[in-house]
Amino acid sequence: MSVQDFMPLLQTGGAGLLIILAGLIRIPKLEINIWTALAHVVGRALNGEVITKVDKLAADFEKHLLDEEQERVKIARQRILRFNDELLFRTKHSKEHYDDVLEDIDMYEEYCMCHPEYKNNKANRAIEHIRNEYDSHLQNHDFLGLKEII
Repeated sequence: MSVQDFMPLLQTGGAGLLIILAGLIRIPKLEINIWTALAHVVGRALNGEVITKVDKLAADFEKHLLDEEQERVKIARQRILRFNDELLFRTKHSKEHYDDVLEDIDMYEEYCMCHPEYKNNKANRAIEHIRNEYDSHLQNHDFLGLKEII
């Protein structure tokens, strides 16, 4: 059958029948299913507003995640700087407290490495000082509370 054979059918209003027939005919090499394509078009038309809202919601959620990550990094930097201030005022700390701040340092440095646009000039010296103090306490076994145990 050729396209010319279907012309009289189209002219008499048989376009619907032709669409149904096209949906029933499958060509093995072509994976085209007219019903799937038609359902996709109708679904997009009916749900366009919902799809738009979901896309906006996804974008807002992604921004929220980024903002939350930046806030966690900012808080970690504040804890690092506060801990360093305490060291400068000769406040003694337990090994566990050092371990907590070292976790903050790891998270902070990883974020800074992955986000070179993030300003990192505030904590570098404090981090270096904290690590030096940690190493000194580790060698001397003089963390807060450790001498009483030994």
